[in-house]
Amino acid sequence: MTKEEIKDDRVVKLIGTPILGILIPNITGLITNGRYTVPQLLLSYMYFIAVAWIVWQGNVRLVYFIRQKYEWRYKQYYKNILLLFLANVVYSGFVSLVLLRIWKGFSKEIYPGWGPVMTTVLIIVIAACFITNIYEIIYLNQEREYNLTRAEQLNIAKAQAELEALKNQIDPHFIFNSLNTLSFLITRDPQSARLYNDTLAKVYRYILGNKDKDLVLLREEVEFISNYFYLLKIRFSEAVNMEIEITDLAAEDFLIPPISLQTLVENAIKHNEFTDNNPLTINVSVLSNYVVIKNPIKPKNYASPTSRIGLNNLDNRYKLITKRNIIIENNFRFFTVKLPILKF
Repeated sequence: MTKEEIKDDRVVKLIGTPILGILIPNITGLITNGRYTVPQLLLSYMYFIAVAWIVWQGNVRLVYFIRQKYEWRYKQYYKNILLLFLANVVYSGFVSLVLLRIWKGFSKEIYPGWGPVMTTVLIIVIAACFITNIYEIIYLNQEREYNLTRAEQLNIAKAQAELEALKNQIDPHFIFNSLNTLSFLITRDPQSARLYNDTLAKVYRYILGNKDKDLVLLREEVEFISNYFYLLKIRFSEAVNMEIEITDLAAEDFLIPPISLQTLVENAIKHNEFTDNNPLTINVSVLSNYVVIKNPIKPKNYASPTSRIGLNNLDNRYKLITKRNIIIENNFRFFTVKLPILKF
């Protein structure tokens, strides 16, 4: 509880202290109204209201002081509550007893012993503990809301950091494959290498332009994958084909994480056997709010073990951005991956 939060209870204290200052003395029989003139009665009740305010304000300060002085860890919570309770009882009892004893010395009351005074002190202590309990409940609710908000902010920050790490994993992989391909073409077909280089510039411009974006239009991603696949066609010629069955209207209506399709196309090229006489055809379509990438399974004779890093990274990106997972299907004839897309 901060000083700013204590100030926010001014309206409650402005209403509560007069009520307690007037109600408690009449309940306990501390004052006999008929013994006083109107001015004397007003002064007496102003005094009682001042007592109520001093006790109330003092207990609020005690709550603030104890919470600042001692750490309220889970294992020490009950110990701190006991300390706060004892502080309330001692402070409220001592202050109210002293102030009411002063009032009794100047009052017109005539009653044997200290019965009404002690009864009033007891009621004040009970009321102080009750009020302090309300403050503690308010504080705990505020603390809980703060912790929930902070936890949510930490989760968002963690998700953003993980997403950035996953994005950064894409670039080195893509650069490595691109430079290998370009090096191969330079020695084999310089003219194709130049065309490859120009198209590579367009592809990498897309990556740089969308690296910091979580989502792009499906149309932009389709245009990117078309340029990327053109690079593959330069290298593999008729051995690979791609069929894109996405209308311009559908491509404008949906969003998708950037560089998603490239991962799957690259995965199909990496893990399948293909030749000019037996080409590999990759199909890209939209079905029920998914982009579906499908290719026949043509295992290589000497297939290297797969780590599935590309698919795992893609699935992690989708969980972070869309809160949905990608769907992977393998019926031993076709390998299909369904990427959730968001309505624009």
